[in-house]
Amino acid sequence: MASMISTADITVRRNPIAGWFADRGTTAKSAIPVVVMALVAVTVSTLSLTRMSAADDDLKTMKTNHVNSMQQLSELRGGFGTMFRGLFLLVNQVGGLQAQGKESLQRADAQVKQAVAEYRRLAAGSPARLAGIDKFERAWNDHRTLRDVIFFQQAPPPGWTMPAPDKITEGFVGNEAAMDQALAAMQKAEHDEADALIAAAADRYDTARNLLIGSLTFGLLLAFAVGIWFARMSRRQLGSVVDALNAIGEGDLTRRAEVYSRDELGRIATSVNRANDGIRSIVETLTTGARTLGATSEKLAGVTARIGVSAKEAASQADVVAGAAGGVSSNVQTVAAGAEEMDASIREIAENAHSAARVASEAVGVAESTNQTVSKLGESSAEIGNVIKVITSIAEQTNLLALNATIEAARAGEAGKGFAVVASEVKDLAQETAKATEDISRRVEAIQADTTNAVEAIGEIGRIIEKINDYQVTIASAVEQQTSTTSEMSRSVADAAHGAADIAGNIGGVASATQTTTASLTEADQAATELANLAAELQAAVGRFRV
Repeated sequence: MASMISTADITVRRNPIAGWFADRGTTAKSAIPVVVMALVAVTVSTLSLTRMSAADDDLKTMKTNHVNSMQQLSELRGGFGTMFRGLFLLVNQVGGLQAQGKESLQRADAQVKQAVAEYRRLAAGSPARLAGIDKFERAWNDHRTLRDVIFFQQAPPPGWTMPAPDKITEGFVGNEAAMDQALAAMQKAEHDEADALIAAAADRYDTARNLLIGSLTFGLLLAFAVGIWFARMSRRQLGSVVDALNAIGEGDLTRRAEVYSRDELGRIATSVNRANDGIRSIVETLTTGARTLGATSEKLAGVTARIGVSAKEAASQADVVAGAAGGVSSNVQTVAAGAEEMDASIREIAENAHSAARVASEAVGVAESTNQTVSKLGESSAEIGNVIKVITSIAEQTNLLALNATIEAARAGEAGKGFAVVASEVKDLAQETAKATEDISRRVEAIQADTTNAVEAIGEIGRIIEKINDYQVTIASAVEQQTSTTSEMSRSVADAAHGAADIAGNIGGVASATQTTTASLTEADQAATELANLAAELQAAVGRFRV
């Protein structure tokens, strides 16, 4: 069985025999006193039956040997009396009774013979009684022989001596006295032997009574002693278990229950020790875990504090970047508006160029219209110069904003990489715009020079109109090309404006996320503090146990 205790679990030295009894189960220990009482009862009953059987044998012996022997002695006396009655009838010669007297003698002889034989059988093994019956039989035979010789004139048996006539009466009297003495001796022997049997029976009774009382007393004392012994063993084992449990309840896990036996109580003590070992292992694990938890919570608090400082710094920088991104977005939107205005102006130039072409084709017939158209062309050239200045200024501002955006993106680090790319593209577009405006400026200056020549050489208008027409075609083509470039620049600037707005929005999201992170770090710091408090409480809880 898994619950049996090994030899190594016994924690105390003990006597082998006492240990064997101690290892028996509670049921066996409870049954041992009962078994002892049963053995005592069986022993006492056996002794009682033996003594009662011996007493019964004595009674049977007394009845068989002595009561029956006394009956045979009574038969002998009866036969003796019958003989005297027959002799009386014969000696007195009572008329008609001699035959009856003779019959009485014969009956007496038979009665005495049978009684002697029966008594001799019953007296076998008793020398005194056998001696008495032998003496009685000799006296009886002498008396009967003398009687038969005298009264019935029978021949004496061989070896028998007939007394003298004057000794005949003495012979009868002597035989009768010898028979009386023999009967008295046999009666005395019967009484003596009966008294001896009674004394032996009384002695057996006393012995049986004393043995019975002694056996009962010994059995009761033995059963009581065994019960007390088992009770003391159980109390000692239970006391050890209770002491160990009380120590565990008080936090002392070093106290162990002594194991005195392998019975149920011993298994309980072993189970208590194993449970104590398990609790001690758990407490040691909890102690180590509490210490580790405390150290970890302190580290976590330090980490959250450092992260909180970094998050606040990042939030501050994100706010700065968001402000800068907002400024860039506003500047880019301004550039986009200027680009749209430039696009409108270029479209107007294109329309004017087309109109100039039409005027040039009609200049041969309409000189005045040509002069007016040339004047308008001078005015338009002046306006184009103004627009070019605006575009140049916008391009310079865009280039400056792109440079600032690049610097801010470099400061933002990883978060500003995308914005740096957009700023670089805006810078490239601004440079292209500057180049385009320079080209336009040169062309406008050419237009202005041509217009001046046209005004100064109005007389040569016919010849120059063709050149003007060619120039107008060239201008129209350049204007169309500039219109396409300006439209593309407008779209790029619009995209840059949207990108700057997205950057500003993303930077705002970064700032919001940083603030959220800061709040979460505050909660994490509170959780770390609570965790440290929990670790301290856990250390205090397991600290009351002594392992």
